[in-house]
This record gives sequence, C-alpha cells and structure tokens, in this order.
Amino acid sequence: MTRMPIDRIRATAHRQVRDISDLVQSIREVGLLQPLVVDADGNLLAGYHRYLALRELGWEEVPVVVVELDALRAELATLDENIVRHELTELERAEMEARRREIYETLYPLARYGARRNIARVERGGLNQDDAGGEDLGEPGSPRYECDALNDDESIDLPPPYTRYAAEKEGVTDRTIQKRLRIAEKLYPEVRDYVRGTPLADDQRGLLRLTRLEDPELQLLAARLIVEEGVPPRLAVERAQRMAARGDAPGLEGQDPLLPPEIVYVRGDFRDGLAQLPDGSVQLILTDPPYAEDALPLYEELARHAARVLEEGGSLICYVGQHLLPRAAHVMGQHLRYWWTLAVLHSSATQTIYGKNVWVRWKPALWFVKGGRGTDDILSDLIDGTPPDKSPHPWAQGVDEVRPLIRGLTTPGGLVLDPMAGSGAFLWAAYLEGRRALGFEVDEERYAVGRRWLMERYAAHAGREKEEVAKC
Repeated sequence: MTRMPIDRIRATAHRQVRDISDLVQSIREVGLLQPLVVDADGNLLAGYHRYLALRELGWEEVPVVVVELDALRAELATLDENIVRHELTELERAEMEARRREIYETLYPLARYGARRNIARVERGGLNQDDAGGEDLGEPGSPRYECDALNDDESIDLPPPYTRYAAEKEGVTDRTIQKRLRIAEKLYPEVRDYVRGTPLADDQRGLLRLTRLEDPELQLLAARLIVEEGVPPRLAVERAQRMAARGDAPGLEGQDPLLPPEIVYVRGDFRDGLAQLPDGSVQLILTDPPYAEDALPLYEELARHAARVLEEGGSLICYVGQHLLPRAAHVMGQHLRYWWTLAVLHSSATQTIYGKNVWVRWKPALWFVKGGRGTDDILSDLIDGTPPDKSPHPWAQGVDEVRPLIRGLTTPGGLVLDPMAGSGAFLWAAYLEGRRALGFEVDEERYAVGRRWLMERYAAHAGREKEEVAKC
C-alpha cells in the first residue's frame, strides 16, 4: 500500500451516486479502513464512494493499493491454462480457482455478482437511496453485497460474473466452480496444509464435507480421522459435529474420536485403567479373559477391582475355560458373591478335548454380584451363542448372545465394562442396547484390529440409521 495525491486519481461513476454523508462521518470519526484500489495510471478500480467521501473531507493524499494490470492479466492467462491440468489435485485446483477469481474481479470490478445485480436495479429504477443505505453495493465488504445473486439481464453491458467466465473457459458448470471456491474459502489454512499431499487432497466430496465444520480445531480433527484412521468423510464430520454439540474438546482423554461418545476403548492394562474409575461407577462387567493356565491371576485381580468399581447390586459375568472353572470361581469368590454359572451354547463348530475325551458344546460363564443382584429381570442360564465375527481375531465372541444379559442387568445409559475387550464385541453389544461402554485391551495389535472393527460397525450402523430416517 502507498499514498497518492487524490487529484491524480481518475474516477468514473459506473452507477448512481448515492448519499455519502454517513460514510463521510464514519471516515471523519474512525479514519479510512479500506484503501482505494487503482491501476498504475491512477484509474480507480474499487472504492468510488470512499473516493467521493475523501474529496468532500478535503484529503489531498489518500492510501491506495496500486495494481499492475499487465502483470495481473498475464497471471490470469497462466491460471486459465494451468487450472485444467489433469495432474492437479482438487485442493490445488480450488486454490488456483480462488486466486483466479481474485485477479478477475480486480481487473473487472463490475463482474462481481453484487455489482451486476445492483447496477441492473439502478438502471431499471428499482434501487433508491433507502435501499442502498449509502453503501457501495459493488464492494464485497458492503453488508448489502449480494455475492450469490446473478443478474440475467444481458441488456446491461457488463463483464460476465466470475463463475460464468470460469465455467465457459473450462467447459464445466457454474456449480463446479462454486464447489472449488467453497473449498478454498472455507477450509482453514492449517487444514489445507495438513491434507496437502494426502489422498484427501484429491477427494472433492471429502473436502466439501470438511467445509461444513466452522471450527478450525474440529475441521482439523475430522481431517485427521480421514487421513490417519481411514474414517469415511461423512462419518468423520458427523463425529466432529456431535463433539461440538456436546461441548467436547477435540482429543478428550480416553475418548476415541473414531467411535461414538458412548464407547470408550482404551489401549492399556485394565488394572491401571480400573484404578482410575470412581467407586460404584459400573453396573456390569462383562468379559472374556484368556483361558491359559498362567492367566488365573487375571481372574483374581479382575474380581478384586470389580469389588470396588461395581455399584451395589452390580454384576460381573466372566467367560472361562472348563479347565479353569473351579479355580477361577474360588479366587473370584474371595472378593464377590457367587451367583450362578451360565452355559453359553456353541453356535457352530465345536471342539473335542482328546485328553478328556469330551466333545465340547458349551462354555461356562461365571456370574458374581456385589452384595446382591440389583435387578429382578428373569434371565435364562442357557445362552444361545451367536456366530461371532472372527475377522478381528479367532477368539472373538458373538454380539447378540450377550445383549439379553446387558438388558437384564443394567439400565439405559448405565456403564458396561469389558476389561479385556479384544475385538470389542461386548462393547458394541452395550452400545446397541443404549448403554455406555468402556473397554481396555493391553495387546497393541489386538487393540488396533478391535478399534478398526468397532469403527466399521459404527459406520455401517450410522448409514443404516440415516437410510431409515430418509424412508420416514
């Protein structure tokens, strides 16, 4: 920005001159907030009403931005040629589009939509001083600037609006140009820098979904979910929107942004995690620990922690191998009250234990309570096992088989805990029943696979819910 004698500026009224008294008073009180825009020859390109106000105030020199039109025209021609290159990503093309519009509307100020529409209204006698309020309606900063209005009256000799110019240059629709401009304008700089060089940078639909988030932290969070975790853009944006609606801060400790807020799945040892839980905060502990001989201490520590974190009347149901059954029942019974042993029928392939010569068709699940049982629903001790999804790992359990237990032993919104969550099947079952779920998994690989499985279930579930809403 520089200063120029006001007498050197050549200004032509391209529209009806309106009352500038309010603008004069504003400049007198707070000064000139926006400089005039001129070319190297002193021709005024933008700010005609400001120019008039400054003359009335007696300014001899005024701040101006001098635009080298030849250089801008050369850059515009270069962009016209380069923007159609196939090797550009959607993000790069959007940024070029924004720069091209900036240059085009600097060279041709009357191409702005607001200018076209309002000049047309003046020409037809449809705009008076009260409508204008003393503002330069061709200026984007004007509160009356109609950036989305298109004047279709071609009898007025004006340059075409930018979207029409660009669409004709490229052989695309106005809508295509508008989408690119939205990406460039609505994506925050740090988000654009983050996605640059990633597959998301060439995904126009994904970039447009990010623009729905107005908060820069949430926008960046959703971008990270898409790029680093492979979350579908729709789900990533919805997740960020839910966090914003609930007032959560991005990166809330313990909460996985891939998952619904009702599920918290943590990589870590349950003994460390349970030590952080308040007393009496859990309604049901439902888990499937390892069945190996050296895993017996886990059962004892599980029951010891459960005695503190379970609410009075809460239950612990623990799958267990037959060979560990009496010993597991003994060590757990030192901390909680034994209630029953449930039988989970195998739903598909069974196993033969040759050392015992037994064909195994069910597995036991030990049921303990804290004090006494806190619900009075009648539950069957014979559970029909449901086919598990073994893709996370070969020891995954069925989801539907435990849903009756969750319904009968908890209340809506109650906390269900799985200290050795593995694939996350029990966490997902709790979510489907409208309960909150907390899970721990110490093995890094199993945690990663289980987390992915939960995310996929959630994405599919959210998609079905949206389809059902659309049918209504």
